[in-house]
Amino acid sequence: MGKIKTDYYENTDFSNLMKTSRLKKVIRSNPKRITINISEEIYSETHNLDRYMNMGYQNVLKTAMFLGLKDLEKHIIDKKILLKF
Repeated sequence: MGKIKTDYYENTDFSNLMKTSRLKKVIRSNPKRITINISEEIYSETHNLDRYMNMGYQNVLKTAMFLGLKDLEKHIIDKKILLKF
């Protein structure tokens, strides 16, 4: 097996290349525990959806909150874009 020439890697500064890397950094956050009060209507609606989705009413609520936040974020971004012009 041939010998690897390492002098290029030892003498080259790669710090700028690493800083300008366009790779997306993924930072995992710890889940947060919250306690919320919901109406009886929302509670029964999540149980009805759970019968169809079979994923647990708490997971139905989490999914609804996530989808609602994404829709809200999209709506706000669209409004900001419209207001800029």
